[in-house]
Amino acid sequence: MTATPLPKLRPLSLGELLDQVIRIYRRNFLTFVGIVALVQIPLTILQWLVTIVTFGSAFNRISEFGASPSDPTSVINSSLLGGIGIFAVGIASFVLVQGLATAALTRAIADYYLGQKLSLMEAYRKIGNSWLSLIGALLYAGLLSIGLMIWWIVPCIGWFTGLGIIFFFSSVIVPLMAPAIVLEGQSARSAWRRAWNLSRQRFWWVMGFVFVLAILGQLIITGPSTLVNYLFQIVVGSPLESANPTNAYTLQTTVQTAVSLIFSLIYLPLQLTGITLMYFDLRVRNEGFDLALLAESMSGQPIDHAAVMSNAPDGSRGSQELVTSTELGYFVLLSIAGFVIVFLVGGIFGLLGAGLMAAGGGF
Repeated sequence: MTATPLPKLRPLSLGELLDQVIRIYRRNFLTFVGIVALVQIPLTILQWLVTIVTFGSAFNRISEFGASPSDPTSVINSSLLGGIGIFAVGIASFVLVQGLATAALTRAIADYYLGQKLSLMEAYRKIGNSWLSLIGALLYAGLLSIGLMIWWIVPCIGWFTGLGIIFFFSSVIVPLMAPAIVLEGQSARSAWRRAWNLSRQRFWWVMGFVFVLAILGQLIITGPSTLVNYLFQIVVGSPLESANPTNAYTLQTTVQTAVSLIFSLIYLPLQLTGITLMYFDLRVRNEGFDLALLAESMSGQPIDHAAVMSNAPDGSRGSQELVTSTELGYFVLLSIAGFVIVFLVGGIFGLLGAGLMAAGGGF
């Protein structure tokens, strides 16, 4: 563990916060990416093997016998086995990436921001059992999401607020649960309420910052991945049209898996850096976290960052009511904006898809 200068904590504008995010991400690029890669790369290789062995076998039979293979049962069995394998890898990914790696990365980002630079393994050692609470919180959030989906179909009030609530919950509250649990020690059941109480006081600013992070995600992951896969289709063509369909399918799967892995390793640490720094900014504005840290530094003793961070309100006991009428109005506006964005994005991608298909026809 090495010391870095203690930041001069103060409320930041959106532009200043983004600048801090980029600076910290760039200076710790290898450490942050390594924390995620430690669990993500083995899981991706395992998923690739499952896909090649099971779905590849089914694809081979289909390519040999056309649309009606001589033994359809074997194709079904291979596909079923592949589905089970992918599901198992998905569960492992949820536990190891969304739980373990996210907790370690959150700790590494927070400690660096507060003056202590952790190595890759130190970040994992320092999280203790908080990653288990994070997994529990994510499962609890899944149950809450089901309730919000039910709320969405409630006539009138649910129709107009449901989409906005779901969007805010998934894009703001769920990501903020990681720092609430890892840094404050909030319980799995109280973390979502703590995240809501933090973010509700700067509702539109938080939405704007998360929206910018989402745009970065589209630029870093979705755009390049789509472009690479499209170029692959142009150069190699459909595996079924290849002279050796099985080899073509293996190559296509390998390229798609590698591209997805590379860009996700780049973006996930950037996204989590943004969420963690947003968390600190909210605490500075709402709870005087900067003053608490300053008071700790003036005691003459080494700063106990963990104690200062954990000295936070109980997430299960917000002093305010759960949702105010003003916030319901915010969710109505957010729902309307969501519908508009969905139609606009759908129209843009529809036009792009039509253009790509027309361009592909010329090759």
